[in-house]
Amino acid sequence: MKLLAVGDIHLGRRPSRLPEDLASNARELSPSAAWQRTVKFAVEERVDAVLLAGDVVESEKDFFEGFRELKSGVDRLAAAGIQVIAVAGNHDVLVLPRLADLFEEGSGFKLLGRGGKWESWPIKAKGDIATLWGWSFPQASVSRSPLIGANFKGASGLQIGLLHCDRDQARSLYAPVSSRELESSALDNWLLGHIHQPDALGTDALCGYLGCLSGMDPGEPGPRGPWMLGIERGRIREVEQIPLAPLRWERMQVDVGKLEDPTHIEPLIIAKTKELDEALAQAPHSPIAVGLRVAFVGHTVFATELSSWIERADGIHTSFQQGSRQYFVEHYESAVLPRIDLEDLAKRSDPLGLLAQHVLILHREAGDPERQALVRETTDRFKDSLNHVNWHDLETNDSELQAESVAARLKHAGMQAINALWAQHAGPGT
Repeated sequence: MKLLAVGDIHLGRRPSRLPEDLASNARELSPSAAWQRTVKFAVEERVDAVLLAGDVVESEKDFFEGFRELKSGVDRLAAAGIQVIAVAGNHDVLVLPRLADLFEEGSGFKLLGRGGKWESWPIKAKGDIATLWGWSFPQASVSRSPLIGANFKGASGLQIGLLHCDRDQARSLYAPVSSRELESSALDNWLLGHIHQPDALGTDALCGYLGCLSGMDPGEPGPRGPWMLGIERGRIREVEQIPLAPLRWERMQVDVGKLEDPTHIEPLIIAKTKELDEALAQAPHSPIAVGLRVAFVGHTVFATELSSWIERADGIHTSFQQGSRQYFVEHYESAVLPRIDLEDLAKRSDPLGLLAQHVLILHREAGDPERQALVRETTDRFKDSLNHVNWHDLETNDSELQAESVAARLKHAGMQAINALWAQHAGPGT
């Protein structure tokens, strides 16, 4: 049995931050285009069902576009014998049930869990049976866990939950559930919608977010697309993300350490983009356009000139062709470090010297006592700020910060401070 699981589509939404030459043809890069690519793939792969994890439509005002795009896809899937099963999320709590009512009996479209009541739906194919359990938002805000009082009994085969929710956010207004609730439920697997960043899903523990079908802004980088689930003998044997999104966002680092002339920055960007394009060309599915956030890294004597270059270039979308794809730079940022000798700098008794001494300690082996003491002291200070947005990217383990994550953050922050102080001390051109 083959199931194609699709996260948030948001039909009716348009991608943001596009350059003028792409904005005029944004429809080709929209969620609607991603949905049509998904339908085509489902038909070609002869999947048995397509599962939609909520927020299929962006909002009530997108009713007509949502109906047009959803119906054309469902009709094509139905003609191939593929059923579509969906739940409503917080965005389409009103519009998706109304759209579902327009589909005729036997059209192949099923909305599960209307009114916030759990509902099951059997899928039978190729000798296997899977029961899909779904719950739809009854109103736009739901502050109570939909798993409270849920009764998952009386169904056979593999048990799969399809749910739009906010995991491990107890105060959320968007169906808060805990990881413990999901893990202790009677269901074998969970396919979740709402969070646009996909989880690293696998066959060992298939319980997580599918991510959005197509990244709509620079805050949603990396591959996007549906997930293929292969079921055999009552178990999920295959889990693979299919990167079908026509628009992809990437964060790209460009090392300027060997830059000999600060006016020769553009060729470095083109060369790095070529590497990315060659990697994308190897994949069976590739985007039409790629939006880049470029971070300059490395040690350089041109830190000041680079900052001036960024001020002139940032905000101006640079668009160019590479291979068969259109690339554009949405934003530049600098994380370059000064080309200086830390050992010499550490001999000084001023703030620069003190910073250099601490950074050198952080470069020692993990078991060094001074390094451990510095990381431990910082960890204790960070504990009270774990929920602050600035620290969300630090790896955690049972609410404890990982020592190496803290050390890496300290090294970066220390070098950034050294860079700023050194520029003030040495003046332009350093």
